[in-house]
Amino acid sequence: MAHVALIGGFGDLVVKLRGSLLRSLRAAGHRVTVCVPAPSAQARAGVESGLRDLGARLVEAPLDRSGTNPIGELALRNFYAKFMETERPDAVIAYNPKPIFYAVPAARRAGVPHIAAMVTGLGYAFTSSDLRARILSLVAMRLYRRALPLATTVVFQNNDDRTRFQHLGLLGAVRSVHVIPGSGVDLAHFQHTAITEPPARVDFLYLGRYLRDKGLVDFVEAARALRALREDGSRFGFHIAGFVDENPSSVTAEEVRAWVSAGIVQDLGRLEDPRPALSACSVMVLPSHGEGMPMAVLEAMATGRAVVSTEVAGCRETIIDGESGILVPPGAPAALAVAMEQFLEDPGLVVSMGIAARQRAASEFDSRAVNARLLSALGI
Repeated sequence: MAHVALIGGFGDLVVKLRGSLLRSLRAAGHRVTVCVPAPSAQARAGVESGLRDLGARLVEAPLDRSGTNPIGELALRNFYAKFMETERPDAVIAYNPKPIFYAVPAARRAGVPHIAAMVTGLGYAFTSSDLRARILSLVAMRLYRRALPLATTVVFQNNDDRTRFQHLGLLGAVRSVHVIPGSGVDLAHFQHTAITEPPARVDFLYLGRYLRDKGLVDFVEAARALRALREDGSRFGFHIAGFVDENPSSVTAEEVRAWVSAGIVQDLGRLEDPRPALSACSVMVLPSHGEGMPMAVLEAMATGRAVVSTEVAGCRETIIDGESGILVPPGAPAALAVAMEQFLEDPGLVVSMGIAARQRAASEFDSRAVNARLLSALGI
């Protein structure tokens, strides 16, 4: 039995995003410590109870995801060094940028024999084009170049991200690289709630953090266009579920309130359990500008929902265009509106694509198979 430390950068979502991995680790007989920033007051109870049910212990890290203060970054580096000395893990799985930048070197210095750096997406620094993102990308590349060779294996969630890291010269000294499709989806938890007849009303759902980089504004603009162009407004609806985030690409709470007041979308807010919202919707829409492997899309597919997403890294691997969903260019609300309108013109697509989506989730993204591949890559 190994002591495995799972080290991430976002406390609120650790159970949602890594719950199936934690379950697999515990089923394999390993002892697990989860090291993430303190969950928000709203999420804390759910995170603590979820980790307790999974048999994992929580250690809170002083990590500020968007912080750039050198004093804070040094404190985080020192924290991870102390964590390795105190916890003495046999294996470390670090995901999100700052845990990779700082926890991977700390684990190597501490002599941890199994260290995985898991790149779960490129994030704001690589998917945005504003000046701040360009500056942060230069810093991030320097830190990735230092940290990744210190891991015993580097795991990507899609081939596009791996290729990009190779082209940027970030993998030159890395010893072992694997591409594993995301975190998979728990098919028993996200059960198939089939839509068996073409619906009289088509409801579209955006599920995710309220970020521009995830395409939320594109979704809202597409919804606005369809409401203006079509006269059968009672036959469709647009819903968003998630929350405003500290990420630099986040929209504001004022923007969300304005969209709701204008009657463009209904805001379902933060959901502890997305399954009722997925069951209530007809089509899940995630027009992201870049992902590792979008968990929300996999969950929607598992429940048997057609998906509209974008032709970008991470998203293009999830669905088969024209069979289990529709892919559109990123940052193109007009194209997104056209894709969504296809379900209004032919509601039968909700049924056929939903069936194909569930079949693909079962054959390609079962979390049990995905987690087995990760643990094999890690060598435990």
